[in-house]
Amino acid sequence: MKRIINHILAAAILTAFLTSCNDWLDIQPSDRIAEENNFSSQSGFKKALNGVYVELNRDAIYGRNLSCGFVEVLAQRYAVSDENKSVKEYMLFRYDGSDAKSIIQNIWNTSYTLIANINAIISNAETHKDVLTGNNYRLICGEALALRAYLHFDLFRLFGPAYDEESTVKTIPYRTLFSLDVEPQLTPKDFFVRLEKDIHDADSLLNGIDPVIEYGVAGDTRDDFLKYRNLRMNYYAVQALAMRVYYTKGDDEKALEYAKKVIEVQESHFPWIKPGRLTAATPDRVFTSEVIFGLQNLQRNNLYTSLFDGSNLKLSTLLAPRTDVAKQIFENDQVDYRYSSSLKNQVEISGTQYSVFNKYQGESSDSLCNQLIPMLRVSEAYLIAAELSTVKSERLAYLNEFRNHRGIRSQDFADDYDIKIERRKEFWGEGQLWFWYKRRQMTSIKDAISAYGETKISVDKYVLPIPDSETKYN
Repeated sequence: MKRIINHILAAAILTAFLTSCNDWLDIQPSDRIAEENNFSSQSGFKKALNGVYVELNRDAIYGRNLSCGFVEVLAQRYAVSDENKSVKEYMLFRYDGSDAKSIIQNIWNTSYTLIANINAIISNAETHKDVLTGNNYRLICGEALALRAYLHFDLFRLFGPAYDEESTVKTIPYRTLFSLDVEPQLTPKDFFVRLEKDIHDADSLLNGIDPVIEYGVAGDTRDDFLKYRNLRMNYYAVQALAMRVYYTKGDDEKALEYAKKVIEVQESHFPWIKPGRLTAATPDRVFTSEVIFGLQNLQRNNLYTSLFDGSNLKLSTLLAPRTDVAKQIFENDQVDYRYSSSLKNQVEISGTQYSVFNKYQGESSDSLCNQLIPMLRVSEAYLIAAELSTVKSERLAYLNEFRNHRGIRSQDFADDYDIKIERRKEFWGEGQLWFWYKRRQMTSIKDAISAYGETKISVDKYVLPIPDSETKYN
């Protein structure tokens, strides 16, 4: 860990805000985390925070690896060809190849670098509190704390074990300081104490002042910084994150409590996708209205052209599910919105039929639905509530509400099998299935090659190796 912090600080110039990132994303330069950003003005804080959101779009993390790439390959979403040798290696849970090592190192480095930048924002907000007028201190610190929690949580889900409160195994650090000091690796329990504190502090800061509460996702249109609240870690996104954290921890009571909080505002703030939006001139394949928090990625169409375009890509680069597997996952129900919007197109390559995953295909439009990468969506609250409610009729009501808004009929029962089936259908290209498998410590998961086959996995494979260059410094 000291290695990465040294790297961050070595790249600094003598300003209040430091960064190790030089090769910025090719997105609006005015909002990047850059040397000229400092914290002597309110605009400096806003630019620094905006820069964090921009950097979350890096390929190393949510712009590819932690959305539709690496973790989806691990979850066996795609029938990776033997010709795609490097991807095939980690599809088989072999993490010692050069490509897998590079991806894992980049996830680690990029995440902790962003956490360091967030820590600089939080620290300076305390020091320069006087320059933050109105509710901006609470808003900026609330979002920053929530982002710090989000990044740490996913690092734990990748590099930590399945949560066990009694475990004394040291996992990863929870960094809250912007300094050269090495922060210790923590047990799962101690890690989650810090994680939950950040979430609760973010909730307290945003409660009552986040524009999303009064204005919905459009925000307060009188101020650019207060608009588009679904593109920021807003108050309801914090509650959805709390739900996900407690669910992963195994605190079913708290997870259900927060799921219900999200569901309470679903109709007014995050309404279900309207079927007409799926067939519009600019189809909304990401179900934008349901996204509680997402990233605006102006390069999103590059994901489609470089990974998923079955008409132009060879098997050595293509990521696609086999059509027979995709149909089996969706129970041959091709009217399901998720299938019809993102997987119905097919291509034959070398005698095998593949479904083209076009969720992130961009059209000739600057509509948000063509730029959005979902990070938290309201459907997760319904699936968690359907799984965890102890009232049978309530479980069924949550599941059927969800199913009906995916274009499929109600059913008379809601058991663990049904939840598993819907989890497999939902969140394609959003990086969540792998973590659900890990939470349940499944040793047999849906196969990518055979429609009715299963892939065996040992539970130790759910824990990514901490990069070699980091372990020697801790």
